Amino acid sequence: MKNRILSMTLALVLLLSSFAGCGKENSPADPGNGASAKTDAPSNPDAPADKPGGTDPGEASEEPSEPAETVPPEPDYSRFEFPADTGRLTVYTDAAMGRAVMNPAVRIFQEKYPGVEVDYKTMGEDEFQSLIRTEIPAGKGPDLLLFASPDIPDVYKTAAAGLFTDLNPYFAKDGEIDLSDFITPVMDGALLNGQRFFAPLNYDFPLLKTARSTLDEIGMTEEELGTCDGFFEAMNRFHEKHPAATLFINTFGGAKEAGDLITLYTNFGFRMIDYATGEVEIDEELFKRCADTMKLYYDPNFDPKDSHLVQESGGWWSQGWAFYAKHCLFDNVFTGLSNMDITSYDLEEVGDELVMLAQTNRQDGITASMDMSAAILTASPNKLNAWRLLKILLSDDIQGGHDETRYGLPYFWAGFPVRRDSLRGYLWEEGMEEDEVFRRYMEVVQSPTEALMIPQTIRRYIGLEILPYVRGEKPWDDCYKRFLSTLELYASE
Repeated sequence: MKNRILSMTLALVLLLSSFAGCGKENSPADPGNGASAKTDAPSNPDAPADKPGGTDPGEASEEPSEPAETVPPEPDYSRFEFPADTGRLTVYTDAAMGRAVMNPAVRIFQEKYPGVEVDYKTMGEDEFQSLIRTEIPAGKGPDLLLFASPDIPDVYKTAAAGLFTDLNPYFAKDGEIDLSDFITPVMDGALLNGQRFFAPLNYDFPLLKTARSTLDEIGMTEEELGTCDGFFEAMNRFHEKHPAATLFINTFGGAKEAGDLITLYTNFGFRMIDYATGEVEIDEELFKRCADTMKLYYDPNFDPKDSHLVQESGGWWSQGWAFYAKHCLFDNVFTGLSNMDITSYDLEEVGDELVMLAQTNRQDGITASMDMSAAILTASPNKLNAWRLLKILLSDDIQGGHDETRYGLPYFWAGFPVRRDSLRGYLWEEGMEEDEVFRRYMEVVQSPTEALMIPQTIRRYIGLEILPYVRGEKPWDDCYKRFLSTLELYASE
């Protein structure tokens, strides 16, 4: 294969209950977690108060007009000073994805700052998560926390509790790094009340592929799938044609588990909790449409082995697209660039065409999922060195780098780097510039309008309270009322 293999992996849904949305339609600048690019003064001790704002009375209009929207003043970080250099740094990572990224980053750090004593520990996933849940609330733990979305039950509640440092003044005052170099909607998914409590390092994207013949079969165009209504219509029509098929290639046990429902929930951009106000806000109608779709596809006799039917049979490309199309509407797993190229070539051989698209959210935008992120702990005594390491994690050396000892895989072997220019190096090989699939791929995967990190606790509540409706065990009103009550109690904690 002429291109690098880029795998898109799905994280396991962990039922986490320790630690201690979305009705309105928000614009991408207001992602519904209380984020805002313009805010009042940050409360974090690392960030000083804002400068006062005002208006010029000489510019008042002579004609009466509607009241102008009040815009809070830009934060003023001019008085912010970087913490002192302590000569120490403590870092923890898990033994899988975290180590693949952190090992080269620590190596670069030690080369740049040989006088700093680095305490770097790798551990198993269970031990890592246990330490996160016990040490961080107690004001202990590493200086810089590298975490994946399942590691913390609710990253926004953790941030709201004051356990993470606001990174905004660091970005504002450090001339070596510029937020404009990154995919802005993804980076801003970490904002809470205008404060940036963590930095996303890579992101997953609701990238889907199917065949033009499949869309022709259900009488729909790619453009029609670009709206919520069109997407639901496509799912309904495909089920009528193939009642035994699944929606996605790697479905989680049909509807026996919450995987597919949570995938739709994520891709449609639900938040359900406004963490700035602590209020529950759910678009019940849209949420029910997701549940109804999963109920439509639910098969009580679904064999879990069939979730990997295509892979176990030697890969859909060895069977032909007709075999693949009978079993699912969309491939949401094999969406790496190399697989896109293979699919495109195979479809051309039989007179068909690859359709590459992103599932749109409720605002006709695209919701990405933050995957791995990093945060500096408020209790850290070594914040300057933690910031230095974070900058390395966000540098092109790591964002676009490859580990030649691991078959040349990217350091971020799942998802996409958040640094805009790094994606090209992450994917590029000789001759790709002339490849239409490559150009389309670059265009699509860098087009999110917002980003979320779905709390594991909410995933768990969806599975517990909504799946009984999907399985036909309880009516919607009973399930939703119980879900809403559980969520309201959780949001108020």
